[in-house]
Amino acid sequence: MWGAILLISGCSTSEQFTGYSYDPEGTTNTTDKEIELQHKRTIGINKDGVWVSNEFNGARMNDFYKVSDSLYRVVIEPERHPVNNSPWYAFKIWSDTAKTVRVQLSYKHGQHRYTPNLSRDGQHWHSIDPKQIQTDTEAGTATLTLKLTKQPLWVSAQELLLLGDMQQWADSIATNTSALLDTIGYSHRQHPILKLTIGQAAPNRKQGVLVITARQHPPEVTGGLASKAFIEALTADTELAQEFRRHFEIWAYPLLNPDGVQQGHWRNNAAGIDLNRDWKQFNQPETKSVRDDLAPLAQNANRKVYYGIDFHSTNENVFYPINRDISTFPEDFTYRWIDRLRKQLPEAPLRIEPFPPNSPIAKNWIFHTFGADAVTYEVDDAADRQQTRTIARTSAQIIMKMLLEAQQ
Repeated sequence: MWGAILLISGCSTSEQFTGYSYDPEGTTNTTDKEIELQHKRTIGINKDGVWVSNEFNGARMNDFYKVSDSLYRVVIEPERHPVNNSPWYAFKIWSDTAKTVRVQLSYKHGQHRYTPNLSRDGQHWHSIDPKQIQTDTEAGTATLTLKLTKQPLWVSAQELLLLGDMQQWADSIATNTSALLDTIGYSHRQHPILKLTIGQAAPNRKQGVLVITARQHPPEVTGGLASKAFIEALTADTELAQEFRRHFEIWAYPLLNPDGVQQGHWRNNAAGIDLNRDWKQFNQPETKSVRDDLAPLAQNANRKVYYGIDFHSTNENVFYPINRDISTFPEDFTYRWIDRLRKQLPEAPLRIEPFPPNSPIAKNWIFHTFGADAVTYEVDDAADRQQTRTIARTSAQIIMKMLLEAQQ
């Protein structure tokens, strides 16, 4: 039933990895680093009656001041630097009297990347009107025209998708399906590392395993949204999903970096580490918890890892599979899945960029540990949310069919 287990050792793909071209120097050293703690506060220009605040989870706003009669500036700084250019920001702004103001987003150690999302309640979001934003690519800033009232306006790089949101969602999945919700460990700040175990088989019955990880990098909200839609398709009350759950378990870790998400970090966890570079040293409690939970599967005669998916976000929809000339189990799985996906969604913008499995990232650890194929699934920062869900659900349906075929 299981087929051959791939043993990886001493191959050319395991050569020393020093970082991707976009990685700051020293990223692969995952021992704890100092971070700059964000000062939580409300700042006001009392004469103008204009106020901003970062006193909520997920916020990032380091300073605020008046530049001129018509312009205010919000200063955004990372948790540490050098850092990848993922300049997360989130703050609330309001005025004692109704007025229209111009607010410049100014970044230290980064340049503007994310188109602002706006909300009046922190729950319902919409993208800013293009007429209300001007970007200066040379200076790396963006200037927003905002209509303020006494009711706070939330301004954020992406809609907020926080630990509490994910706990509520995961609890709903567990309540309405046969899934089990568990905590497998804790972050530096003692936030839970959540796990959903989805399946219907007894422990002594042979099953395949699909591994899902997400939100290693805090700003990557679109990847988080895709992972939710993907998991929801796996837990759906459809004939395909029911059949899949009779033969496969899903081990899903939907929020690996709760500290970074809650603190509004650009890239790292509370110890200043890029978690998706710690899948070799395992210096961080978040990655170590997942490793310790998954590793026993390698010796479990009744469970076999077939595939791994790590959800992320970048500036396009792109899949990063393992190089096609490297043997995996199931053979050539990612490429065959994406071929089917393109046939079903020919208008969806999708790109493939293969990499050798020599970097200390999640998908490569799955490959080297279990011999299974794995992929980094990246979603466009600015992707249409409905299209993101459609691609994720369709991907899940195709993968369920293919994994059932691979078991036969």
